Order: sequence, then structure tokens, then C-alpha cells
Amino acid sequence: MFHRIMILKIIRPDKIIPAIQDLICAEKELGHDFIQPPPFDLKKNYEEARCNTPIILILSPGADPMDELDKLSKNPSIRKRMTSLSLGQGQEKIAIQSFNDAKERGEWVVMQNCHLCPSFMPTLERLINEIEEDPMNEFRVWLTSMPSSLFPVSILQNGVKVTNEPPKGIKNNMLRSYLGIDEDEFES
Repeated sequence: MFHRIMILKIIRPDKIIPAIQDLICAEKELGHDFIQPPPFDLKKNYEEARCNTPIILILSPGADPMDELDKLSKNPSIRKRMTSLSLGQGQEKIAIQSFNDAKERGEWVVMQNCHLCPSFMPTLERLINEIEEDPMNEFRVWLTSMPSSLFPVSILQNGVKVTNEPPKGIKNNMLRSYLGIDEDEFES
């Protein structure tokens, strides 16, 4: 099967991804679980991060992580005040003030659309690098951005990266819908 893929790469490069998926799913190979993306779980990502670890939500067309983030901030076990602002022209001073206020109070700050404000990225990098690690501090920096070459490498290296792609197919769509309902909603 691997030799077939090598020939396919030369003849039909557009068919290489489905062929590799077939190879992974083959009976003697890894299995179907290795090509299915895991369900979107912001709570798990929140628990992995610390106050000096930014959580980067990589945006993809057709998926908006802000609803999930809002639901997470209102979770009874977390309950955090979240300041959200959309970066763009003229938002640098407001972003710095919001960042410092949230850090001081141990709250969350969400900076949306970082790709639209490349001039602010070095300042954001400096602010994040100045955060001292404190395991008891509940402060979190959430960043949303489309893929961009201007995004600071140090933030990417030190951050928890998450992408929320829209589900493909009915099965994945239904699974995502059921996973989005919490126990109380389901029971009611």
C-alpha cells in the first residue's frame, strides 16, 4: 500500500491525502481513531495552561470559539470574569489596560483577531513574557487569530494552541452537538 501511495504521489498528488488516510485506517495499521480529530474541549486546554501560558485559539472559517469560551467562563467550577476586546487600529492602549487590569485581579482577558493588529504583537509578546508564574493565579490570556506569519514565535512556542474546525459530515456534526450539551441541559 505504501508503494502504491508513492506512485500516486507522482501521478495524482490530489489523491494523496485520502490514500494516506486509507493506509492509517487499514486493518494492520493504526486505526480509524488516528485520523479523527478529538472533540473540541476548552476546559481541558484551560486546565493545561498557567497564568503565563497564553491559550491561542486559531480561527478557521465556519467556526467561532467565543461561544464555547463564554460558556466555559460561566461554568460553576470556574466562574471567571472575562474581558473581551477585538484588536484593530487604535486598540493598543485599551488592550494594554485590559491586560494589566485582568492580570491584577486574576481574571481572563480575550484578545480577538490578533492577526488584524500586527503592530501590537511585539508589545503583547513583552507583556506575556513579563508575567511571573504563580500556580494559584487564575489569570489567563486567550488570543484568537487567523494563521499569520506576523504572530510572535515565542508566544506560539510557549502557548497552548487550539483550533476548532467545523465538523465534516453528519456523524461528526451530531457528535459535536451532543458533546456541546451539558448534563443538566440534557436531563431537562
